[in-house]
Amino acid sequence: MLSLFLPASCAQILVTCAYKSLCQQALLSGNDVVLQCDHLQAYWYFSSFQGEAPFLVSSLPNIKKLPGGSLQLNKPQPSQTGLYRCEDNNTALVVEYEIDFQDVTMLHITHKGLGQNPLQNQSLSLGRKEIIFTHWEPWQDCNRCGVPGERKRLGYCYIQESLENPVPCWLYLGDEKLWSSRLQPEMQVEACLVPCNHSKEIIQPFFTFDISKLGQSTSNMQLTCPLASIYR
Repeated sequence: MLSLFLPASCAQILVTCAYKSLCQQALLSGNDVVLQCDHLQAYWYFSSFQGEAPFLVSSLPNIKKLPGGSLQLNKPQPSQTGLYRCEDNNTALVVEYEIDFQDVTMLHITHKGLGQNPLQNQSLSLGRKEIIFTHWEPWQDCNRCGVPGERKRLGYCYIQESLENPVPCWLYLGDEKLWSSRLQPEMQVEACLVPCNHSKEIIQPFFTFDISKLGQSTSNMQLTCPLASIYR
């Protein structure tokens, strides 16, 4: 029998944007996310960058509108990269997001303690002197305290033209038929040692998943953590 003990709280990232504004964000596919829209009668529309007309997202099985108006995406895929527009019941804009769901299966992982290096900047041959680079997020908390542990940070693929603001790679490329091994997100890991701060510790309940029979037809098995998130 195999038992998995998992925290009961579900981790998902909340993306926010100012009222009537357009915000760009790069995220990783396969990890739950909520796009904020504070309007009880919100209508969400989606359009990719393949030239299709915007349509109500109620037709997508892994997307759900929350009671307060925000939009929850369960394990979004790279194909769901595009524009998410929230309107009120009078078709007036509340907020809109351009989201690049970068392929988590292409994640380039390095460990500083092993002398592994992240991806280097690279030029892109589209005629506008573009540079592909990794935009790094801050280091996340150490996963243990009082003993040696590890921490990670996520990096997203961005493209920048000379004198222009950088843009997440697949928002920039749109329907451009281009492939490069440099067009991938990153994760960097390093060792850490931090003291314990018991005043900030949170005790969470745990679920137990019991599996009494494991498949015998294959030699490989994949275990998933259904309540986990790469963002923490």
